[in-house]
Amino acid sequence: MKGLLWRIGIAIALAGLTAGCGAPASSPAATTETSAPFAPLNSGAALFWDRQTTESAALMRALADEFNAGHAGLPIQVEHVGGYGEIFRKVSASIQARSLPAMVVSYESMTAQYAVSGAVRPLDDLVSDPATGLSGEDLADFFPAVLETNRFEDHKSALLSFPFTKSVLMLYYNTRVLAEAGVAGPPQTWAAFLEAARTIKAKTGKKAYAISVDCSTLSAMIFSHGGEVMKEHVLQYDRPAAIAVFELLEHLAREELAYAIPPNTFDDEVALSNDQVAFTLRTSAGSAPLALAMGNDATRWGMTRIPQADPDHPATILFGPNVTLFRVGQEQEAAAWNFVKFFTRKDTMIRWATQTGYLPVRQSVAGDPVMEAYWAGQPGNRTAFDCLSIARSEPNVAGWQQVRDLVERAASAVIGKLMSGREAALDLQQKATAALAEY
Repeated sequence: MKGLLWRIGIAIALAGLTAGCGAPASSPAATTETSAPFAPLNSGAALFWDRQTTESAALMRALADEFNAGHAGLPIQVEHVGGYGEIFRKVSASIQARSLPAMVVSYESMTAQYAVSGAVRPLDDLVSDPATGLSGEDLADFFPAVLETNRFEDHKSALLSFPFTKSVLMLYYNTRVLAEAGVAGPPQTWAAFLEAARTIKAKTGKKAYAISVDCSTLSAMIFSHGGEVMKEHVLQYDRPAAIAVFELLEHLAREELAYAIPPNTFDDEVALSNDQVAFTLRTSAGSAPLALAMGNDATRWGMTRIPQADPDHPATILFGPNVTLFRVGQEQEAAAWNFVKFFTRKDTMIRWATQTGYLPVRQSVAGDPVMEAYWAGQPGNRTAFDCLSIARSEPNVAGWQQVRDLVERAASAVIGKLMSGREAALDLQQKATAALAEY
């Protein structure tokens, strides 16, 4: 899937370079131009392509209805068009057809691809506008990481998207399996994690960790080892922190302490809820369905910060999409921006967080009675919220989608015992560097 997304991204880039009526390919997203080189898909409403389903989708529509009732401009029309991959494909086709929704949920790697075509509406002038923007106090209320990930260095550090539904990587653990093995609690360091996995295997015969192979998870592990994945546009997979992560995977695989689940499944969460494994690493937004799978028995499981190489200098990764606006005319853009402001208000954030499990991205929610009452019943979510202060994002450069695919292949090769951890890391550095050089 990710290789397909990358190939589609190349098509977008080529379309942006060759279309006679397209915007210039050189840093198109750094402009604050409000002309409309792309037509809106619906001139009577500002379309928002989202991926939420079930209860969260209903809440999103309810919020849009509330916004529309108090907003004099174009109404927001929320449309579910599938998962992230489907949204990416539909936006790709719409860019080539030069007709777009007003905004979409989008990961940084996707926004970077859209920006090449000149379709993205930069937000800096909207944010700083004295009448319709955000105050300095408002901006300071957002966790720094959730704003920084939306600035794209390849486009003069322009703000090309805005934080929307966020989460962080967390360690989920099964208390029954830990107790069966005599392990006192979830490990705080990676060394303790490996030792706990060995103890669990020796005492219970169970594999300790069900691995969902994912580039963002590997990036978080590298961050938590004190490393980087890219620094000054140079990939860091051949550095000690990244090599240590791949060697940890090698130990887990060769000692039969862990196994990889099939891609695009949640078999790790099933195994955790069935007392078959002790650990998995997943987004904090998955706590609600896991609680349901555990029969809403809080004594059976927990969610905590991922292990660290040095607990005094912790890090994890920031998950979740942002919202990207498109250049479809001032009226459409204004409606979309006003909805973004409405959605990210403190009161709206509290409603969204307490009803969906996503994290509120404003620091001022701490201490709010509604939020504190929610955290009292969901202490793991408070831990996840606190992790926003140590969360970091992956690079948002064009071509990162292909790097993601290469990272996952490298991890799978180690888990499948086809390569050593060091060999996989060094091979990844070479291949990923070559991939990015194509941009």
